[in-house]
Amino acid sequence: MNEKDLQTVKNFFTDDEWETISCALEDYINYDDPDAHPSDLIGGISVSDRVNSIDRKLSQLYVNTQGRDI
Repeated sequence: MNEKDLQTVKNFFTDDEWETISCALEDYINYDDPDAHPSDLIGGISVSDRVNSIDRKLSQLYVNTQGRDI
């Protein structure tokens, strides 16, 4: 994604909504079951792997758009 697209995504939600998403991810990771069969998982991927992937992408979004208004 280019910088303008990243800024558009970031601006889609308010800071309070981003904080809500972050808190929801923190809660959702508690549902991780290391013994779960892949067929019981969304995309066959564990909850912790999905949450960590989303968190990395959100963090990178903020790093790449910090202090920029495009």
